[in-house]
Amino acid sequence: MKFRQAHITFYICLMVTVFALRPSYADDAPAFAVASVNSTLNGSVYFINAVFEINLPYYIKSAVDQGFDLPLIMEIEVFRSRGMWFDEKVVYIKQQYLLRYHALLDSVSILDVNAGNRLYYASLDEAIARLSVLIDYPALDNNRLQDGKYYNARIRFGIDSSELPLPLKSSSLWENDWDLKSDWVEWELNP
Repeated sequence: MKFRQAHITFYICLMVTVFALRPSYADDAPAFAVASVNSTLNGSVYFINAVFEINLPYYIKSAVDQGFDLPLIMEIEVFRSRGMWFDEKVVYIKQQYLLRYHALLDSVSILDVNAGNRLYYASLDEAIARLSVLIDYPALDNNRLQDGKYYNARIRFGIDSSELPLPLKSSSLWENDWDLKSDWVEWELNP
């Protein structure tokens, strides 16, 4: 009887250890979300401030650690709602970033693809923290908006699946859900 209890205790301890050491799967937390966003008019330019929640799944972090580039995208749209007709799109901005691990430097870089600037960080977590905050991003010249009309803007952030490296698109070694983006978050933009 004691032998059997010892085996049961051993297996319970083994299972607790296995579950404690396995990668955590945050099924309830989305990989990308827009926590807050607002815009301010300074002179004739609208500047956007936003905070993104970025919770990269383990398989994406693993791919970055193994040297695969992670293309990220922030999309901003400004439009005028026309009721029963299609919205009139005034501006569409596609801001691209490339997250890359550098093994020789033991650092992570963020390449601003649109501007061509690259910034280096000591860890993936630091790089993600930098991407999580958008401050004074120039989005729109106020002269493009008509007086007396109401406009909305919306934003989202996520992985640019069209720019993924080919092995990540087609390999059965990786999880298939690489098309991860936040939901659109919309706010009113007044000229």
